[in-house]
Amino acid sequence: MSEAASIEVVVSGPSNAISSHEHPILESGNLSFPKGRYMVSFDREADGYGFQLTHRLEGAPLLTRLIQEKKAKFVCIVSSPRSAYRQIHQSFESRQAVAWDANELGEPPLFTPAVVCVCDSKIDLDSERDGVHEIWNGQRVQFTVGSRLALGNVIQLEASITHLLSLHADDAQKKGGFAIGIEAEPFGFRANLHPELHRFARYGADGAAKHNLMVHIVTACLARLQRDYSDDDADDGEGGWESHRSLKALADRLSDRGLPHWADDEFRPEEVATALHPLRIPVDDLAIESDDGE
Repeated sequence: MSEAASIEVVVSGPSNAISSHEHPILESGNLSFPKGRYMVSFDREADGYGFQLTHRLEGAPLLTRLIQEKKAKFVCIVSSPRSAYRQIHQSFESRQAVAWDANELGEPPLFTPAVVCVCDSKIDLDSERDGVHEIWNGQRVQFTVGSRLALGNVIQLEASITHLLSLHADDAQKKGGFAIGIEAEPFGFRANLHPELHRFARYGADGAAKHNLMVHIVTACLARLQRDYSDDDADDGEGGWESHRSLKALADRLSDRGLPHWADDEFRPEEVATALHPLRIPVDDLAIESDDGE
């Protein structure tokens, strides 16, 4: 299920002093670039294990120039301290693809966007030309490979069923049908779909029909949780739900949204699924008149 909403990180903030660095850095609370702003938007990929990032710099012509000259690049660090997972994605382009291996990461990852140097260089700074604070004006600074020039806030994704879900073509399924399986290490849901349905879910145009199909799949995943993981001491050979970090994170998200846990008596998979991802009415059907003509 693709997510059109984006997260924007703005690196700016008041400060009474410039942080102690050997060169100017665009980061929160650092006035090295008084008019500097570093923004990163995240757009979710349909498969649940990737994003398209768009980096944008404003008020920091020094950094913009270094990137244009291929002396610096955009990076995004994807990590999980609990899983000892860390992967650095690099790009000279402001539009950057970021993905992670679901087999190595069974929980929502942390994202740290940044701009780093890729070669050694010395620069005589000019406040007007480079957009740096007057304290740096006329200073000769040295940039080395790996030096951070801009640093965004660390972002953690919300736990979501779609982050735990993978889609697979399955010839054994009847046309238009699917079945939900469980993968334990790391925990995840495996949706086995008829090949035609799989192609539509993965590559079909985004719209109400595709969104509603994914809501149906999410409902089935929640039903599996209710059936097989309601008891934390369940003798299922895979351990109870609290033995899976991703399920603990999902339980926290449901609680934060005021929704019942799958072990609660009042839990209804369809109600929770549509509370998280409301069904969409196709645009062509929005104009249907009611029986009384209103």
